[in-house]
Amino acid sequence: MSTTYAQSNQELEYPSNQNKSFVNEDLFYEQLDKKVYKEYKNATYSVRKKILFKEVQDAEFVFRKKTAVGCRSRVVLQDSFIHPDRQVYFFASFSQNEVEELHKYIVIDAETKRELRGGKSYHHCDNPHKK
Repeated sequence: MSTTYAQSNQELEYPSNQNKSFVNEDLFYEQLDKKVYKEYKNATYSVRKKILFKEVQDAEFVFRKKTAVGCRSRVVLQDSFIHPDRQVYFFASFSQNEVEELHKYIVIDAETKRELRGGKSYHHCDNPHKK
């Protein structure tokens, strides 16, 4: 851990909590209010992970790469208030059919259960075979 973070850990709204224990991602998802986040019913691809905040960018990148889209991101809290070794839940879901693609993701703090960031996108697919 860098000395900068060690000294400023008390000043961060979301300090490091990597040594604390939290429920696994599947149990957390089952307990989560589905108004906050719910996987698409017929999801083609979904992700549930408990990771450190510093790994969120990579998780977002892998999700976008596997689903070939750029989700519009909304940052609920500025990242500067969040320690890189803070535990978070990363959930993402992708649904696709003949006419549309839906993508969404959310990052939730493991300790406070507050949303830190998220994003979603919609893409209408034109069927070239339809007259």
